[in-house]
Amino acid sequence: MRLAVPIFLTLLTLAQAQNLNLEAALAKASEQAPVVAAKAELDDAKANLTRVLADPLLTRPTQVQAEQRAALAQANFDRAVIQAQNSIVGAYTQVLEAQVQVRLAQKALEIATRGLEIAQIRQRNGSGTALDVRNAQNRLDDARSNATRAENGLALALASLRSLVGAFSAVAALPNPPALPEASTVRELLGKNPDVLQARQRGELASLQVELLDPSYAARADIDAARSRADQASAGAREIERGLGLQYDSLYQNLQAASRALGIQQAALANARETLANDKKRLDAGLISAVAYLQTELSFIQAELAAQQAQGNYWRAYYSLLAGGR
Repeated sequence: MRLAVPIFLTLLTLAQAQNLNLEAALAKASEQAPVVAAKAELDDAKANLTRVLADPLLTRPTQVQAEQRAALAQANFDRAVIQAQNSIVGAYTQVLEAQVQVRLAQKALEIATRGLEIAQIRQRNGSGTALDVRNAQNRLDDARSNATRAENGLALALASLRSLVGAFSAVAALPNPPALPEASTVRELLGKNPDVLQARQRGELASLQVELLDPSYAARADIDAARSRADQASAGAREIERGLGLQYDSLYQNLQAASRALGIQQAALANARETLANDKKRLDAGLISAVAYLQTELSFIQAELAAQQAQGNYWRAYYSLLAGGR
């Protein structure tokens, strides 16, 4: 009986390591080092704000600074999570694309192998030449090299994803992608950007310093200098917001382009699937050769790869927008 629990836990661990879906992969973002560090800062900033607000001798500048620190820590934590998820999405989609690339390379290898067999048969029956055989052999060698490269690429993609999310043995297909957000979302994301928030906070703090100065106890020169600093801080915040706004607009345009491309490739895949089904019927009826059907299968896998890449591009563009391009 004492062995039952360890065996159960072992089986459970193996079962959990077998399959990985995108939702489970994204949940691993909280374990990434930058997210852990950002969470620690957020917790400390919140605790500090609680202590500051409880101080009976609290001054306005101290309160504003504590509130600003907590708000900035929250924004940095949110960005750290999105950036970690962005990295995971990139690695996850690369695995799926690499898997299709391996299938494509294997199908091309199958066709090249069959091509060499046909070239050899034609040479023997006098309808082909030795040059045809050598060319077919070269195509087969190239196909083998491509298959090896595809397999190596998949191994690297798997290693990259495992470094982010841990052990797994299979990766599930991507779910339906999120809908294209409204253009107004760009302004919302810009407002939550920590760089923008920090720039705005500098302007608010500089303006507060001006408010706290009074001619009754502060020299006019000091008040003018404080106002100048406030104006500079406000101008700096506007410039940062302008530059990041252009960046977010570009990211949104990339997402729009990815959305259009995804629709095109999904339609092309549907057409390729229909062609594959029709050619299978023609093959069964003896209307086309097995080699011709292999070519149709190759075209279908090519359409699958294009659709997979388009879907991956959309997911990557979506999370890149959320992460502000980082």
